[in-house]
Amino acid sequence: MFRKLWAATAAANLADGVSLTAGPLLAATITRDPALIAGITVAQRAPWLVLAFVSGALADRLDRRRVAQSANWIRCAAFAGLTAAVLGGALSMPLLYVLLFAIGTAETLYESVSAAWVPMLVGPGELTRANSRLQTTFVVCNEFAGPPLGGFLFAAAAFAPFALGTAGYLAALGLLALVPQAVRREDEPAPAPLTVRGVAEDIAVGARWYWSSPLLRAFSLMAAVGNAAAAASYGLLVLLAQDELGVSDQGYGVMLAAGAIGAVLGGMAAGPVGARFAPGTLILLTSLLSAACTAGMGLAVSPAVTVALMALDGFVVLVLSVHVVTLRQQIVPQELMGRVTSVYRVVAIGSFAVGGIAGGAVAGAFGVPAAFYAGGAAIALVAFLVLPVLSNTRLSELQRRAAAAGAEAEAGAAPVS
Repeated sequence: MFRKLWAATAAANLADGVSLTAGPLLAATITRDPALIAGITVAQRAPWLVLAFVSGALADRLDRRRVAQSANWIRCAAFAGLTAAVLGGALSMPLLYVLLFAIGTAETLYESVSAAWVPMLVGPGELTRANSRLQTTFVVCNEFAGPPLGGFLFAAAAFAPFALGTAGYLAALGLLALVPQAVRREDEPAPAPLTVRGVAEDIAVGARWYWSSPLLRAFSLMAAVGNAAAAASYGLLVLLAQDELGVSDQGYGVMLAAGAIGAVLGGMAAGPVGARFAPGTLILLTSLLSAACTAGMGLAVSPAVTVALMALDGFVVLVLSVHVVTLRQQIVPQELMGRVTSVYRVVAIGSFAVGGIAGGAVAGAFGVPAAFYAGGAAIALVAFLVLPVLSNTRLSELQRRAAAAGAEAEAGAAPVS
């Protein structure tokens, strides 16, 4: 069943990847205001600030396949709306914001479900491999194949990337329909009846568990700052590419693909790299390399140098992401996975909105390259701030306990449909 979820995720990620290039290019045909273009990221990530708590509670209570399908229907409808708006000449920045907000809302549902779903579909010993496959697939489709395809399609016809995105989500819907039903383990309690009061209580339980874990708080702080820095910098990459480097629409898509190439290699190397370095050392090194790459891109020395920095950044970020996701899944109890993960992602992904606003403001005041410098500095600072919490000793002990618990679970609790 994991393979079906994996294939559905690939189809949806390809749809997202096409729009990753086409969205900013479409906005750039309406306005050249950095703040308004950065608002695209804000609109898509803002739902994580207001709706993720409810999404996490639903992920622990409802059939996970149905929730995932509902999320894909919303995204499919939003992409179809973008296609119709472009074809009908009715596109505007407010409409673009509304449709992207709808896509972001669906994303909170799907991501909360998938975080709770993956540990149900694979054994504890396979978590790193499964996460590596999903993360690498995300990069291949969302950042490698999708962006250049989106750039070429947009150059041919502005509506084409969004029409392809609609088809991608329809394919994901069909693939998820092949999963017979959500899976629970025998030791996972059955969810209580769905009520407003019950959902509120579930959210409170998840929030309290999240706050009780220093490791989880440190991981989310790292993710929050990294995502805010990405929104502040990569959200304005289209302007850096066009105005500072003189890159064409097609070249912009190829530039994004360079980062994806590095990320694909990072996803493939995550396991061997993790075996070579202690977990705390790995987190510190990859964070500092990402900080240097982000700041270096702001120099806009040449397209070639920028491409090289994006490739290295993609590599280290994917290695870091695979191991942090696995460590997080080892920390959180399965019955709380959706709720705790939703709180985590409110902090981690909701920061995209903050970063998008900050990046637009910094770029407007000091120029687009300044947003890249600020992003790199923020990533480096937080890497040192969390160092005492994310020590090799603490993380190695976590991995040891998780391995022991996984062996016990495999011996005493088999998955059931």
